[in-house]
Amino acid sequence: MPLIIPRDLIGEDVLQRENIFVIGENRAQSQDIRPIKVAIVNLMPKKEETEIQFLRMLSNTALQINIDLIRMGSHNSKNTEQEHLEKFYKTYEEIKDNKYDAMIITGAPVEKLEYENIKYWDELKSILEFAKTNVYSTMFICWAAQAALYYYYDIDSEVLDNKIFGVFEFEKLADDKILKGFDDEFLVPHSRHTYVREEEVRKHSDLKILASREDTGVGLVTTEDNRFIFSFGHWEYDKETLHNEYIRDLSKGLKINLPKNYYKNNNPKDGITIKWRTSGNLFFSNWLNYCVYQVTPFHIEEIEKKSVSKFGGSSLSDAKQFSKVKSIVLSEDERDIIVVSAPGKRDSKDEKVTDLLINISELKESQNKIERVLAELKEKFIENEKLIDTTVETIKNRFKNIAIDLNLDKKTFEEIENSFKDIESSQSRDFIVSRGEYLNAKLMAKYLDYEFIDAKDLINFNSRGEIDFEKSYENVREKMSKGKKFVVPGFYGRDVEGNIRTFNRGGSDFTGSIIASALNSKVYENWTDVNGVMTSDPKKDRKAETIPTLNYDEFGKIIEDGAEIYQKEAIAPVREKNIMIKILNTNNPNSQGTIVKD
Repeated sequence: MPLIIPRDLIGEDVLQRENIFVIGENRAQSQDIRPIKVAIVNLMPKKEETEIQFLRMLSNTALQINIDLIRMGSHNSKNTEQEHLEKFYKTYEEIKDNKYDAMIITGAPVEKLEYENIKYWDELKSILEFAKTNVYSTMFICWAAQAALYYYYDIDSEVLDNKIFGVFEFEKLADDKILKGFDDEFLVPHSRHTYVREEEVRKHSDLKILASREDTGVGLVTTEDNRFIFSFGHWEYDKETLHNEYIRDLSKGLKINLPKNYYKNNNPKDGITIKWRTSGNLFFSNWLNYCVYQVTPFHIEEIEKKSVSKFGGSSLSDAKQFSKVKSIVLSEDERDIIVVSAPGKRDSKDEKVTDLLINISELKESQNKIERVLAELKEKFIENEKLIDTTVETIKNRFKNIAIDLNLDKKTFEEIENSFKDIESSQSRDFIVSRGEYLNAKLMAKYLDYEFIDAKDLINFNSRGEIDFEKSYENVREKMSKGKKFVVPGFYGRDVEGNIRTFNRGGSDFTGSIIASALNSKVYENWTDVNGVMTSDPKKDRKAETIPTLNYDEFGKIIEDGAEIYQKEAIAPVREKNIMIKILNTNNPNSQGTIVKD
């Protein structure tokens, strides 16, 4: 059946292409039926495009429909000619005394803004209030659905990081006349950044959720009497609408994912498959037929007020306030739907119940996180304990195997066991790390039948963490008597409090150079795994040759360039006494090595 719209609103070629059947007002008045009066509050920027989309949907019924287009008088559209708006659109001030069988309020690209910050919010609130009294059934689309739930029921939406974008399949969650003839599952295009939770809607007994998904939130909600329809999708969308949005966002450099379940093979180059047109036509047809035409009074002036009364937390803060609310509610029979907030503040020092409940929720969430962290830490602690035990056994067996192969006495094995007991009970990193040198020196002293001297009894650090050379030299001269033979662990000494203090890696070089300097040695031999200082890395270059002699500066420069053959700090003590350094190969003792001297 036809739509009754202003002449010249849409060109004849477009009407024919879109199969929109229209008639003029004179012919409509000559027919013995009352047309349904429908207002479309168009909040979209491209109003002419949106007009066609909704008129196409409304024309697919057997009903005669009279259309009024409504715009926001408090906002000037930048994407539609002002002449078009003034010729074909009315403002709230022009329709505020009218009655309508039905009204559609479209979505709007303002969903990331706070409602109170939207320029036309006060005017839209007037229209929402108008709909309660002067419209039998109102459909709110996308953002308008969120705005209406907020205005009527104090239900807020959440702004998401990623856009809900594409064609989504919904399961029919409840039977309702607006879904009459629908399959159990149906498809709806969505394009929005906001999300309304099911649990917030279910708090209101007047509301019924017909479709919802975890990733989109509620998709379709109605009041029990179908006077309000909240549709979060866009059944009215054209084939190319989502594609155009996708290209637009890409061109702006916005973060946008490919619309889901929209392109063939999920590839824009393969084209678009329309999957929502059948359910969309049925949805609008059911709405106009079952929710409007069959229940709206013949005399439109008799439309009863859709009364929704919302009482805030301050109005319900205690029993006394409840009593006041009851008196207000019962003073008028029309107050048939009451929306309440949680108890608010009773005085300036009080707290709102919702804030306290939020605090409980946040504390519980924090507790859950702490429990998870504690469980993870406990698991990690047990794992580390096992790893410590395994690693201790690995190192201990390595020393024991050396002792076995060297046929060392039973006392040596006792010393190994005692050292690892000390490691297990210690929390000092320096002490634990130093035990490798300590035990190796113990084994070597036994094997050579030399005397063992602990490095902590020779090398001292001062209060600044620097080596106290004077004290260290004094210790060496005092404890290392001439004519005796000693094995000393490298890499560590002791601090002013008597605790083990390690050098940097390679610190055994430093230990040797300090002892050599203290004893005024003629030569300091440093045995390693290469034939002295090489011209290049022998592991990478077979042609690498040994450098026979270097002075201290040349030696220091080679170390600075990355050679890991000697610790640079260990040069100074021997250089000070002009002690020759020999770099020799343990695996090739006959090699001449490299001599370092000035």
